[in-house]
Order: sequence, then C-alpha cells, then structure tokens
Amino acid sequence: MRRPTAITPPSELEARSEAADEPTEELLPEPSAMDRLLQEGDQSTPDSRRFIELLKQVAYFRSLRDPLASLCDDMRLTPTQVHALGWLGMDGPTQVGVLAQRIGITKKTITGVVDRLEDMGMVERGRDAEDRRAVTAKLTTQGCEIYKAIQLMTDAGVRRLMELMEPQDRESLFGIIERIVVRMKGARPAR
Repeated sequence: MRRPTAITPPSELEARSEAADEPTEELLPEPSAMDRLLQEGDQSTPDSRRFIELLKQVAYFRSLRDPLASLCDDMRLTPTQVHALGWLGMDGPTQVGVLAQRIGITKKTITGVVDRLEDMGMVERGRDAEDRRAVTAKLTTQGCEIYKAIQLMTDAGVRRLMELMEPQDRESLFGIIERIVVRMKGARPAR
C-alpha cells in the first residue's frame, strides 16, 4: 500500500520513546505441531493406548497389514510408489503437490517418486488445465493395469479381514467409520 506523502514517519528517537510507553509484544514464530505436542506432554488416555496396542497387534499379521507387499516385491515398487499409483487411480490426474499431501511426503520427495514411475512407464506428467504452472501426474495404460492389480489385492486383503468378523461386527465397524468420516468432514476441509 502506498503511504500518503503528507505523512512523514516518526524519527527513530520518537519511535523509541513511544515504544517505551507501550507494552512490548514480541512476535514469536508459531510453534510447529511437533513442538506443541512436546510442550503439552503425554496426554494419552486409556482408550488411545488400548486402540494403539490393538492396531500394533493386527500389524504383526503381514497378510492383514500389507496385502500389497507381494505386489511391491513382484513389480519392484516401493510402498510409496504403490500409494502414488493408488491415489492416481482413485483421483485421476492430480497436481503433484496434492499427491504429495495425499501420500504424506514432501514435495521434493514426490518429484523423485513421479520421476521413477514415469521412467517405468506407469505415470506421465502434464499441466493442470486451470493452472498452467502446476504439474499434474496421471496413470498411463500400464499404470492403470497396475492400479487394477492394487485394487484386486487390496480387496483380497480386506475380504480376509472381514471373514474374521461376525456380520453384526462388520456392520458396527462400518457404522463407526462412517460416523468418524462425517465428523471429520465437519471439523475441517479434506486435503
């Protein structure tokens, strides 16, 4: 904003004397999420500890935890590459920065992931139709075939998990997750 020419800024001496009369408020950088958590300390609850322990116990069963492990081995893909292919298959052409957020990695890291998938012929880059500065990634025909395999393997793993549950337990689980999703959508915008 342009400052009107008729107004002159106070001299340094005037500014210091005025500042001495006013309470000083230092502008500190806002703490990161990790800093805030460390400042708050352990606020776990019996429910959160129990849930984490149960998730850890399920995680020990690789077939339930990671139905895509054999796909990673067979196709020589990393789990991050499989996640990228999965998101691109679900969302279609996606800005590379948004893809990084979906996977939970940095923009610098996603560049390397997309580079390797592009070299393998599974992904191609393009420009966003609305923002020509933004780079998008989309699946190629070969990438679509891998995505179909990801879907099938994920479904097989989920079916194995569902078979361990009684029908009423499955319905309870679905209801709980659906309510969580509704509440999360109301709490903050999706990324």
